[in-house]
Amino acid sequence: MALVWLLTVLVVLLVSGAAMYLSYQHPALVQPLTVAAGVTAVLLTAIGLTFTRR
Repeated sequence: MALVWLLTVLVVLLVSGAAMYLSYQHPALVQPLTVAAGVTAVLLTAIGLTFTRR
């Protein structure tokens, strides 16, 4: 189970870093990336609740 958590954290950090770099290089994409970040936050909350309910 610890390996799953570690991989989840690494993927989240990778995606977050890519989004930050993309918004820095292309400022016009900040609005769509904000929406995507909101959706990602909801999905991660659901995943966290799923893991804690087991």
